[in-house]
Amino acid sequence: MDNFNSYYDHTIRDLLSIFPSDHLDKEGQPFWSGPKRCPGPVTFDISNETHLDFVVSYANLIATAMNLPENRDRAAVAELAKSAQVKQYVPKKITVRTPEEEKNNAPVAEEAPEDEDVIKSLLTELDELIKSVKKDDFSPAEFEKDDDSNFHIDFINAAANLRATNYKITNCTKQKTKMIAGKIIPAIATTTAMITGCVTAEIYKFVQGYTELESVKNGFINLALPLFLFSEPTEVTKIKSVDYDPISLCGVKSIPEGYTIFDKTVVDIGSITLQ
Repeated sequence: MDNFNSYYDHTIRDLLSIFPSDHLDKEGQPFWSGPKRCPGPVTFDISNETHLDFVVSYANLIATAMNLPENRDRAAVAELAKSAQVKQYVPKKITVRTPEEEKNNAPVAEEAPEDEDVIKSLLTELDELIKSVKKDDFSPAEFEKDDDSNFHIDFINAAANLRATNYKITNCTKQKTKMIAGKIIPAIATTTAMITGCVTAEIYKFVQGYTELESVKNGFINLALPLFLFSEPTEVTKIKSVDYDPISLCGVKSIPEGYTIFDKTVVDIGSITLQ
């Protein structure tokens, strides 16, 4: 129940407290426009089948992982959910400051904990839990989309539809969710795995000090043929001053001379504007 509220209700409220539905950007345009859909919180309703699907599938997946008895009785789970004690929503104090406010050192309210602090707290908690649990107490779940009794697709379908509801996107059926999941798994096991392997091989070279251009490789792979091509990359283009540039239709001065797209200039003098 707390996880449901955290994923689909409380975090959305926190987001809307920073950027309300009528929020305007610095140019006076609606912040929530175009591809940015304004979300809305989903309040838990035990009479909503999707909400109950999430609780039933989530609870049973956790129970299976911890070798606890499953409970497939939806009515019994619904009764337990009704009597569950859940945490009430507490607004987070999150402050977003503009560059001008930072320049003027404007005072801000106490902010929510930083991610690093949260991670440290969780690691400390895990260190304490390690003393009281054993590895054999847990069982990993191997994803299987074609087994309708393992709650895998049930959970994915409920979780995805709830997030879609947050952003007013049309929900999909369990069968369509299964079809999409069936397409994703082969892609991860083939193309994604191959690219990850190629990139990791280049990282091994880099950390061992092989930084010469001829030591690294570009890869072109087509698993359908199959075709594997590797080539040496060309040197990065250096931007130089020219009397006439055909794109900008004028002379171009390079500062510094011969910089590349991988170079950067750090201006560390605080908040500045064009004025």
